Amino acid sequence: MNKQVLLINITRMGDLVQMGTLLTRLRDEWPGVAVDLVVDRQFAPVASMLNGLRDIIAYDFHALIEESRICAKDTVALYREVASWADDLHERRYDRIINLTFNRSSALLAEYVGAPDIRGARSAWDGGTVVDNPWMTYFIDIHQIRRINRFNLVDVYAMGGSRAGSFAPLSVTAPVECTEWARRFLSSQDGPDNEWIAVQAGASDVMKAWRPQHFGMTLARFSKHWDGGILFIGSPSEQDTIAHVIRTYREAGGRSVIKNAAGQTTLAQLVALLADCRLLLTNDTGPMHLAVSVQIPVIDLSVGHVDFQETGPYGPGHWVLQPDLECAPCGFDQVCSHHACKERLPIDVVADVMRHVVGQGPVPLTVPGYRLYRSSIDADQLGSFELVSGHEDATVAWYAAFWRRRWYESFTGRPSRLPVLNSLAPDNGEGAACLRTMLPLLDGLCRRADHIVRLTGQTPLPVQAIQALQRTQAEERQTVAHACTTTWATRPLSTAALRLLHQDDVQGLERMARHHAAAYHRWRRETEVVASLLASARKASAPSSVAPVSYVGIE
Repeated sequence: MNKQVLLINITRMGDLVQMGTLLTRLRDEWPGVAVDLVVDRQFAPVASMLNGLRDIIAYDFHALIEESRICAKDTVALYREVASWADDLHERRYDRIINLTFNRSSALLAEYVGAPDIRGARSAWDGGTVVDNPWMTYFIDIHQIRRINRFNLVDVYAMGGSRAGSFAPLSVTAPVECTEWARRFLSSQDGPDNEWIAVQAGASDVMKAWRPQHFGMTLARFSKHWDGGILFIGSPSEQDTIAHVIRTYREAGGRSVIKNAAGQTTLAQLVALLADCRLLLTNDTGPMHLAVSVQIPVIDLSVGHVDFQETGPYGPGHWVLQPDLECAPCGFDQVCSHHACKERLPIDVVADVMRHVVGQGPVPLTVPGYRLYRSSIDADQLGSFELVSGHEDATVAWYAAFWRRRWYESFTGRPSRLPVLNSLAPDNGEGAACLRTMLPLLDGLCRRADHIVRLTGQTPLPVQAIQALQRTQAEERQTVAHACTTTWATRPLSTAALRLLHQDDVQGLERMARHHAAAYHRWRRETEVVASLLASARKASAPSSVAPVSYVGIE
């Protein structure tokens, strides 16, 4: 009998599209695998265009959450309703569940349906939420270490839900009737025959949207060299933004024909329209991933709290512009008082990148204020971004490369094909000093944790002695965690360790003590490994003391 896998992904449209590589990897891992998807009802049309699904199980999760919020039904009734709906899934006896929605509700659903192998969020014995798979736990950690993260979520999903493998592009397929509709829509009498670019000027969150007037000025400049048309896409709620863009465009002398398809298409029709365009200029949006999935180049304007390293266009052939600001990207919980990032992307440069993508000019020269990246596939067959122009913080860039290699090898158990760093970390002295400080402190935490384990096995239980040790342990842990924040050499270690300490899916005082002791020992081992790797990098960067060798020709 073929293997069966259940995917749970109920949050956003873009997250669904980003599962494309995971679906390919599952078929490679288990030929003939049957993959089902639990999805929110509003996103079922997107799911229907994904390749490799056996069954799409749609449920109105947003209504469920709203009913829970306003107490329209009591909690027991709500859970009974969901349990009744999920009974059929439980009876299918899945071999693996991959839960890509990291909240308590989805964790309860994953646990209720059940499988020998659950990846992503699942319920603990006490109703809390735990995550076991290393790639999935990394997903949780990303927002704490996003400055040095170099894994696209497409690859995190694929390697966490299946395994590493060859590059597999995202892919969606629109029905034939939608393809025919799109061609009719774009070939009407008031537009060019076959040359269009697409633009999404709006976004679901205003924080991650470039200013409408900047879109308008950019398109006006681009239109001086473009004989085709400009197609606006988006939701009905973005009409005011699009009107602002078009008004600025015309005032600035834009001359290309415009069509506005925002709010006038189904998702399948939107996919078909994008497939007929030369490029998409966009903020970080769900349609950006749809464009990637029909293999048209994307120019991603990465502003606000968006981090293109996490959610940027996947695979080769795309471009990203990011403001050159120390605070970019800002955190999701950060309230920005200036929005300066939206003024740092030069209009002329964006227009010149557009011209380059359609084959009408070179890559623009570097000017201050922004960073330009080109997407690619690296030696480990993962999505990556190459800095084409602009400046990156040297310390962040060094540790991003270091941790990219370290995490890949640690999580996959296979060697990375990326080159080993043979240069000193820019903060080498600070990093080395922090590691020297941490190791004896971690030794103390390990000894204290082991002592607590021994005490929890005694009868009668020495409660006061255990509580005293735990108080001391908490103070020491806080000291270590604070020391870790000073350098990227150690910050990821504390992020992972503190998360592991709090994910204690065990019952009983002694088992919990053993779980905590194991977490402290792992923190100690990982710190020692990192110290060794950084020492190797220092040795590799040191000038050689070996005398140069002279070579004599041999007749």
